[in-house]
Amino acid sequence: MVRRHDHAPPWPTCQPAYCVSVNQHWEPAGTGRGRAVLLHGMMSTAATWWRIGPALAERGWVVDALDLPGHGDWPRSERPLDLDMLVDGVAGQLGGPVDLLVGHSLGGATAVALAGRRPGVARAVVLEDPPSGLGGAARATLADGVEADARLVRRDRSRLVRREREANPTWATEDVEHSVDGIAAADWQAMAAGLRGELAWDLPAMVAAVRVPLLVMAAPGDRGLEAGGSALQGPVREAVRAQLPPDRFVVLDGGHCLHRDLPDRWLAMVGEFADAVLAPAP
Repeated sequence: MVRRHDHAPPWPTCQPAYCVSVNQHWEPAGTGRGRAVLLHGMMSTAATWWRIGPALAERGWVVDALDLPGHGDWPRSERPLDLDMLVDGVAGQLGGPVDLLVGHSLGGATAVALAGRRPGVARAVVLEDPPSGLGGAARATLADGVEADARLVRRDRSRLVRREREANPTWATEDVEHSVDGIAAADWQAMAAGLRGELAWDLPAMVAAVRVPLLVMAAPGDRGLEAGGSALQGPVREAVRAQLPPDRFVVLDGGHCLHRDLPDRWLAMVGEFADAVLAPAP
């Protein structure tokens, strides 16, 4: 049986109204094959991995799902969120090298930046639909959306639940609830200020800096994020694809949250990648 633990983080806790998530940990029942760390996307929490974490543990992994700075149980910041804060915040929680570092969306940008800046932090990296890195106008539009959702979840949570359920018909009920909880818990002021400021990155350059095996799983690029497609678009998408072997850039027929849309396919792809590049633990 997989054992799950919720761990309070080693920093001051947030205000009670926002304490909806803490770092989560799953251990395999038998001998582990290594340690996997999961990083969620923007306006989400570690709870998004409620199904993936136990499934990886069943496959022999010791699994930690971490809340990113500015999300979940982290205290509110007086500074706009930026990539340095995300990378340093995750690095401070790892407690040592990991075998498999996985990041979705903003967590993917954080994971690839961390792996490039700190060689040896991970033996392999998986990016789930990492964002291209938006221009200033697009980031400002996203910031407006972050603020609007933060106001809506406080004014009419049930309306936001309905919107998320209608927009994502393949999601489990837990996925919808965790999505809305993540919006409620996020430090939206710091997030919006970061999007209007320095929360940006050069994804192809970050991928080029990684010296360990890397897998990118992306939603189809023929439609944008607002149409239920990929956050990885245009020339940036092609530049990332060009740096990887053909079997290391995989397109799955889902939306931006592939681990919610296609959990079984997600697990199969990550499992095949890990089997190919990571020898099992003795």
